[in-house]
Parts: sequence; structure tokens; C-alpha cells
Amino acid sequence: MKAVFIADAHIRGLDDPKQNRLCSFLDSLKDIDRLFILGDLFDFWTRYSKVLEYHYSPLLARFRRLMENGTHIVYVEGNHDFSVEPFFKEILGGEVYPGFADINLNGKRLFLAHGDILEKSVAYKIWRRLLRSRLLDAIVRITPPAFVWKVAMMLSKQSRSNNKRMTAMDNLQKEFARDKIKEGFDIVILGHSHIPGISEVTAEGIKGFYANPGDWIKEFSYLVWEDGALRLERYKK
Repeated sequence: MKAVFIADAHIRGLDDPKQNRLCSFLDSLKDIDRLFILGDLFDFWTRYSKVLEYHYSPLLARFRRLMENGTHIVYVEGNHDFSVEPFFKEILGGEVYPGFADINLNGKRLFLAHGDILEKSVAYKIWRRLLRSRLLDAIVRITPPAFVWKVAMMLSKQSRSNNKRMTAMDNLQKEFARDKIKEGFDIVILGHSHIPGISEVTAEGIKGFYANPGDWIKEFSYLVWEDGALRLERYKK
């Protein structure tokens, strides 16, 4: 079993150079059984439209190729991408999880999530609920996709987080991982903080691991599960 975990590329369309680099990385993947996407691969995605198909066409072509070559794709939604089922489940035949996933790999139990579920701000929780509401879904259905894209790009520019806040979030995620280890998980993998790493955590004498694949903005990092072990790598084109 060989699996790859990626997150937080925040691709902003055809003009984003990160898209070409991520495509090059996906082209390099050989004999991968599963590809796990832990949210925010796209800076904006809701449902599946011609506008999204256009802006993300290079990446979508790579996902189709991976699927055709036998790679099973698992998508855990983030806070910038949601309602991804029409493409990643219905077209690619993958798995989609809006919140978190409980996955077994080679006898190890993994808890996978984007990580924004740990945000404590009341305003953020309301915003997150709104983004996944039936009301917004109805609005998106009747609004021209090109206009939705333009508004989403404007909003995403205002949602950037600073390093201090991301470090605090990563520490919160490590504490969350300890709780999950106590519940019986062996490994907890979260995105969102953009801080790559693998840490051993101990909870009431039980050892496990917290891991984060990092991002494709500065780190260009990812996790690899192979031969029953997890490692962190960086892509150098």
C-alpha cells in the first residue's frame, strides 16, 4: 500500500503558477494506491461548473489520469472547497468527506480532516456553516458561475492568515491529536495550519502520531505512507 497526502495549495485558476507545479508533481506519481486531499487544494470550489472546469482544467485532467491508472482519490473538504462530490465522487468514483474521515491503512487507524473544524472563533463557525448551507447552495445554483467565481476570488484575498495565527492553530491541532489518540486512532493527519511535520504524541501512555502535509504555497510538501510508515517529503521540480 502506497498513499500520498496533500493539502492547502489554494490554486487560484489558470494564471496561478502553483497549478503547473502541482500538475508536474501529480504527473510524477507512479504506482500510487490512494491519493488523499485534505482540503483547500483549490482556493475556491463549490459544486462543478464550466467556470471551475476551465480554471482548473490542467489539474482535473491529472486527476482523471490518476483514476484511470488505478489510484483511488479521497477528498476531505476544507474551508475553501466544498460540495466537491459532483466531480470527485460522481465522475472520478472517489470518496468525499465534508468533515472528517476515519480510514484504515495496513491495520493503522487514521483520523483525517482539514483542520478548520478546530477554529474557535464564533464568527468563523457561523461563516463555515453559511458556506455549507442550503441557502448558499441555492444562491450558487441561480447565480451565473462567472460572477460567483469573481466574488469568491475577492473574498479569498481577505481570508489570508498570518504565521503567528497558523502556529497557534498547529499547536491546537497537536492537542486535538492527543485526544484522538486516546480514542483509539494511531495517526491524526490535519491540514489548514500550512505547517508540515510529523510528531510523536503520547496520550495517557498511548503513543501515536500527529502529521500535517504542509502547503503548496511555500513548502511544496506532502506526506507519503509506504511499507506501514509515514514520511514527509518536498517536491523539487
